[in-house]
Amino acid sequence: MVAPKEEASTTWVDRMHMVPLNNSQSPTTSKVVDTSSTTNKECEFNIISFNILAEGYLTPRSHPGLPESYANVAFDINKRRKLLLDTLERFCCKSDTKMDIIALQELDLLNDDDGILPAFEQWGYKVVRTNSKQRKDCCAIAFDKSKFTLKKHEIIQFDDLATLENIDGNFYCIDNNTNNKQEDITTSNKRSNQSKQQQQQPELTGMVRSFLRRNCAVLAHLKCKETNQSLIVTSVHLYWNPSHEYVKMCQAKYLLDRVAAFATSTEEQTKDNTTQQRIPTCICGDMNSKPGSIVHQLFVKSHVDARTVAPWRYFWDKDNEVMYTEDDDEQKKLEEKDTGSDISDLYNRLHKKKSKVGGYMMNGFDAEFTMYCGVIDNTCNNVQQSTESKSDVVQQSTENNSDIESGISLDVSKGISNIKIEENGTPDKTSDDIIGNFDDLKANLERRRLQNHKTPQDYDHSTTQPMSVKYVLDYTLNRFTRWLRILGVDATLETLEEEKERTSGGRIALFDNCKEEQRTLITTSKNLLLRKDCPPGAYLIDPKSTSHLEKALTLLLRTHGVELSPRTFLTRCVVCNGHIKRLYSDEEKVAVFVEQGGPRRSIEAVKENTEVFRCDTCGQGYWWDDAPSSSGSRVFSQATKLFRLCLQAGVGLKDEDVSDEKKRKAAMGAFSFVDVAKERQNEDSILNNNNELVVVEWLREKQLNNPFILRSAYAKIGAVNGESLPFTNVTKEFVGGLDYIFFEPSNFEQVCKLNVPTSFRQMNSSGANQGHLIPSDIWPSDHIAVGARLRLRNNESGNKKTVPANSSSTDTNNATSKTSLPPTHDPKCGCGCVPNILSLFEMAELRKKRREELKAAKEKAKQKKAALMQSY
Repeated sequence: MVAPKEEASTTWVDRMHMVPLNNSQSPTTSKVVDTSSTTNKECEFNIISFNILAEGYLTPRSHPGLPESYANVAFDINKRRKLLLDTLERFCCKSDTKMDIIALQELDLLNDDDGILPAFEQWGYKVVRTNSKQRKDCCAIAFDKSKFTLKKHEIIQFDDLATLENIDGNFYCIDNNTNNKQEDITTSNKRSNQSKQQQQQPELTGMVRSFLRRNCAVLAHLKCKETNQSLIVTSVHLYWNPSHEYVKMCQAKYLLDRVAAFATSTEEQTKDNTTQQRIPTCICGDMNSKPGSIVHQLFVKSHVDARTVAPWRYFWDKDNEVMYTEDDDEQKKLEEKDTGSDISDLYNRLHKKKSKVGGYMMNGFDAEFTMYCGVIDNTCNNVQQSTESKSDVVQQSTENNSDIESGISLDVSKGISNIKIEENGTPDKTSDDIIGNFDDLKANLERRRLQNHKTPQDYDHSTTQPMSVKYVLDYTLNRFTRWLRILGVDATLETLEEEKERTSGGRIALFDNCKEEQRTLITTSKNLLLRKDCPPGAYLIDPKSTSHLEKALTLLLRTHGVELSPRTFLTRCVVCNGHIKRLYSDEEKVAVFVEQGGPRRSIEAVKENTEVFRCDTCGQGYWWDDAPSSSGSRVFSQATKLFRLCLQAGVGLKDEDVSDEKKRKAAMGAFSFVDVAKERQNEDSILNNNNELVVVEWLREKQLNNPFILRSAYAKIGAVNGESLPFTNVTKEFVGGLDYIFFEPSNFEQVCKLNVPTSFRQMNSSGANQGHLIPSDIWPSDHIAVGARLRLRNNESGNKKTVPANSSSTDTNNATSKTSLPPTHDPKCGCGCVPNILSLFEMAELRKKRREELKAAKEKAKQKKAALMQSY
């Protein structure tokens, strides 16, 4: 009887302390771990990850529905700052909750007057953080100076992905303003901040502009004073938007590779220079990804199939929208579910079928967890879309009217005139009301989803072949649209009426077409890409000149992995994108000539010697004419030119490897005269020197590797990628797990984990209306901190993992399969043996060789980039 009374007299925040793993299911009866004990020879420390919620992201609009008592504190700057300081002080000074390392996200109180940084200094903590002129909040790592010393730190700017290239195993970013400056960010310790104009990189086009999200991370190499052991700690904040899963996946991949490079020590090498030592690593942060998503899988698995979230590949429902979950997790759900609750039993009896509501919001949550939300506010029923996200506050700018290019239309039929381009209370204790509230909650959450269209993490990936890439282009890309159609690519064009409506601030039909018809947006407007509702994978084109458009065409097709089929060239109507059909009836042939105002010929000549075609959608007529000046010859020449440009630029070609000449001619159709091998080897082309960006290569990988073997501090027992926490972020708009602590189980032993609430009942024991929401009057953020107590294993070799010295950090098999090799003798061995070390001459030769290798690699990269920039 004592434990319930103690629970009722305290809040869920008071019950946040370290509990042993074997007793973590009963936090009220667990003994508090004595964190002051230093009897172990191995370094043991407490670590938490905490998104403290930046002040700039906390508004009544971004966090609606808070009870009045919560709102009075959350939206009052002084009261919330005091609450935040009290919460941080609890983690820094209170004995039973003292944290040795604190990974913070969204820290925006950076001035001395704000009180946060001076408070950490007063509490005996040192803070290292990111520094970006484009983003007010930052990621930070605070550590106890009495326990750790800082060896070095590094900052990662994820905007680098927009210009990142992998050259000879090193990452290089190209400065588009100087056109030739290169930066090796794999081996650099600190990355200098560029000016705001440099970071914006206005010359960037294509899909890569979607990677400019201003997210960042900070890495710190810490050394334990007592045991002299080293470890790497990371604090990271990934992009928020669930529809841009490919952006978050690439950010996670980049983070893992950079951390692996940072953790690899180049100072301690064996004599033969074949191995390097990697320092044990712990990665903390707000990943903005739910358990089971591809981002989460990338952290906890050896590899993932990156192709499943590529923005040019779309997903559709399979078996009536089966949610994207792991089979092993589903099998464990019933075994680990608490069957002792009367409410849970009632829910199981009334809801036998699996719920299909809220794939991103509520999928997989236990019934008891959702029963203590208080009375559902009826005003929620009128909410049709989510409020503006706190993580990406962007003003939705309207488009300026763009002048349509003149003189760029491609005539298809001689004599055709006037071708049109348009294309047409209090909580009720009864079971019935509880179940009703639960259903209302699910329905409301479903209506308030961040994106109404399907996202890769919502649905099961179909085993069917992906659909061909389809495009929708804005009205200014008339000529570019015709080129795509000439090459047989499905491409629709925004109509003049839709363009006027969009630029006047009305409905954006382009976005609707992308979602309804599963098309990829191609636009010349940068403002469209800044909108929160912009479809993922939107492609930006700079239509400065014909050469720019030609280059953009080849880059687009190559980036999206389009394989051309010459047999489909000239089979789509350049006016409306319909299919062109051959006419066999003499009457239909003559009718086309009469309707389209064709050249004067006798009826007999038309019937016998002319091939006539008609679009099955708009009725546009086409016919073939061998005369060089005819429209048929001109469009055939244009198709040949585009085909050769694509071959020279490396665009894929179906049946390219066919050796049988008869089959090759059948596949090439009317373009069999083109020498594919010769065009592929054309060194005079300005297009064949284009290097693929790293993100594009990653998105094509069937096995995108993780250089680490990681485990989550809250991993569900027996599941590959399951989490025991149902949520770490709780608002009226979203409930889910986003925050994690990943560590290497081979180098760390988890002793305890931070006791955090796992149900709404724990967060709202009083049953107040919306009392489960955060921030509140006792918690300053909408994220719940996650924490663990880890023990750094003593492997008698500095706890450093042996990896091949010349292997890339992206090679998972090499990087993770090796194990630490204990030395034959202790470094301070008293046996009198001669240590196996290099002489001064040998070390000088190794340094000289390394300098020459780096110089040669940079010179090679410089030449490649110079050739690429010259092509512009």
